[in-house]
Amino acid sequence: MSGEDEVLVVNNEEDSLLQASGTNDYSSALSIATGDSESEIKSVSENDHQEGDTSRLRGRLTLVFVAFLYGTLNVSLRMLYALPGPPSASVLSTVRGWLAAAAFIPLISQMKAELSAIKIDNEINVKSKRVSLRLAALELAFWNFGAQGLLNVGLLFTDATRAAFFTQTSVVITPLLSLIAGQKVSGSVGVGCIAALAGLVLLSESGGPSDGASTSGAHFSLSLSGGDLIVLAGALSWSMYIFRMSNIGERYPEISLQGVKLVMLACLYSSWFLCSAIRCYFDGGWSIIADLWQGWADWKAWALLAFSAVGPGALADVMQQQGQKEVSASEANVILCGEPVFTTILARVILGEQSSGTETAGGALIIIAALLASR
Repeated sequence: MSGEDEVLVVNNEEDSLLQASGTNDYSSALSIATGDSESEIKSVSENDHQEGDTSRLRGRLTLVFVAFLYGTLNVSLRMLYALPGPPSASVLSTVRGWLAAAAFIPLISQMKAELSAIKIDNEINVKSKRVSLRLAALELAFWNFGAQGLLNVGLLFTDATRAAFFTQTSVVITPLLSLIAGQKVSGSVGVGCIAALAGLVLLSESGGPSDGASTSGAHFSLSLSGGDLIVLAGALSWSMYIFRMSNIGERYPEISLQGVKLVMLACLYSSWFLCSAIRCYFDGGWSIIADLWQGWADWKAWALLAFSAVGPGALADVMQQQGQKEVSASEANVILCGEPVFTTILARVILGEQSSGTETAGGALIIIAALLASR
């Protein structure tokens, strides 16, 4: 393009700008045009900000409901154990695991669509990505298996409120795992660990359901029952689940990963049940195996199992994923710490369990520790 053509184009653009602005001064026209653009940008920015606030509020409310669902789990399992002939921990976990996996059947078409749309860097084939997803799901299922299985066993020896409070220590354990892995952890985590230790001491000093172990000869004892220790082991496993999820979860579609994980988790529970059944068979034959769940015909037991699988199981998993799309992981962790609060309220209203002042104070300290560690 020649110099004359360039000048002609510029003049045409100036004439168009003057006509659009309704003024004969080019500087004024440019100012008007720029002002209109800034106004449009500001309007779009305000709309995006409002939509972002609405999305975050929706995410927070979703996670509050998830915390409520998690709070119902301990109570519903405690109610199940109170029924005549309750299932053993292996039977309970197996049945609940398959019911939770079955709840994803309506999502099979969505899972297939996610798997078909899988893309990966450097154009690695889809088959390899699917194998990688299954391996990731297996690892998560392993840690989830330890967390839920140990909680189910621990509830045989401790009440729902204490189990919920001890489970929350996972929020303090998780940053410690990060330190071991060489990741940077803020100073507030140290304060949170101290607060958690104080809360554990208060909870243990209040005593707990005895499992027959004597601690009278100890010079210093936290007075933790066997059930408390089992639940704490479950908290450690849950921390490993959260720690690994932070590294794995972003690489795979959420529904597909959770759906495959639940199937593998149910398989792990089935292996546990199979080992228990074989041991019972050699101890006393088929009659002993039947004792693993004497009250299997009670519809109330099935109703509680179905609720625990669909509510604080599959539904909570899906809703937590939805909520965390709008809220940061740290904030989501803080919101989910409301679980023991809901558990305490439900245990008091439904089960009639009473919490001592010491237990309440200890639980409050653990929740404060969780808040500090999640900052």
